[in-house]
Amino acid sequence: MLELTKLLLVLSFLASVALGQGLLRTMTPSDRSRRVTFNTFTDSQTTGVTEWTSWFNIDHPGGNGDYERLEAIRFYYRERVCARPTAMEARTTDWVAAADTGEVVHSSLEKGFWCINKEQLHGRVCSNYHVRFQCPPVQSYWTDWSEWGPCSTTVCNDVGIQVRQRKCVSAQPMPLLFVPACIGHHAERRECSTPPCTAKWSPWGPWGSCSVTCGGGRRTRRRNCVRTSETVQCAGRPAEIQKCGRSPCPARCQLKCTKGHPSEDCSTCMCVGHVLFGDIQAANGVPVAGASVALTSHPKVIRTLTDMKGQFALSGVCSSSSTLITISKEKFVPVVVSTFSNTTGISWVRAVLKSAEKPYIVKHPEDKVRYEGGRVLLCCSATGSPAPDKFYW
Repeated sequence: MLELTKLLLVLSFLASVALGQGLLRTMTPSDRSRRVTFNTFTDSQTTGVTEWTSWFNIDHPGGNGDYERLEAIRFYYRERVCARPTAMEARTTDWVAAADTGEVVHSSLEKGFWCINKEQLHGRVCSNYHVRFQCPPVQSYWTDWSEWGPCSTTVCNDVGIQVRQRKCVSAQPMPLLFVPACIGHHAERRECSTPPCTAKWSPWGPWGSCSVTCGGGRRTRRRNCVRTSETVQCAGRPAEIQKCGRSPCPARCQLKCTKGHPSEDCSTCMCVGHVLFGDIQAANGVPVAGASVALTSHPKVIRTLTDMKGQFALSGVCSSSSTLITISKEKFVPVVVSTFSNTTGISWVRAVLKSAEKPYIVKHPEDKVRYEGGRVLLCCSATGSPAPDKFYW
């Protein structure tokens, strides 16, 4: 009986030693997933690391149990957990280590920590756990940010995106899979905008050559509208016109006469010894005295006037179908007649002047409404004999 008692004491001591070694065991990356009974779980006394993370508690033990999944922790806390933790510690919210709770729990450095209610003995319910992770020494680091790249849009008065980047560099020559990833983003983006659309004139070009060498002409110079978009226009005109060649041309008559020769002012053909006779009467047959006689080609140059009998004689004017005579007098309608002649060197012209009709308005401008600064076009019409060439309203 004494030997049996000693045997039981030895077994109890060995069991306590085994449990104590389980308490001090450190979780390593090779422990991908294991089931822990009672108080055998990870310990915080891991050596050769830099620091622990803060504590995370993203689940509560309602329903099926308590789940502190690493994937969920990274979703909520993003960069606060390193890429490849080397150890993990779990405690209840009452600060009891998972190994001391006597609960059945599971852990994995890839998946996290979880406790399932139906696995607990005697109908127990999982405690509310929070966990933290231990990360390896920093073996990777970010380079400095690059310069901001060009704006994604080149259209004026538009909004685009600029990007700058940095690289994650390993401080030790290790395989990529064993090097922890740098914390943070490798790229940054920001909004950028392009300058407003503009339209400006280029400098004026040189003046072009004159259209004539004498007698008055024109020359032109131009400029171009330099714009950054089809939606804007330059204000002003693209061309300028300037008078040039104002010096008088040498006197040289280009008139060709089938009869006689050009006059000194090159206005008509003159036939020496030829006389043009004329008889001007009113519509009632009364002679019109003082009527002006002029060549239609030069109506402002009065050649002669009719006498009291309404007659006139004009020497030197050739008779041809192209010679037109304009007869005019105040209060009468001007008339244009052609000459006819015989072979005796004498030409005749007869004309009847009708009384002028006082001009009057037949269409008055209509009332129109415009905003201040707007343009308006007012139309009117007048008639008379002769027809008026100017309107005053």
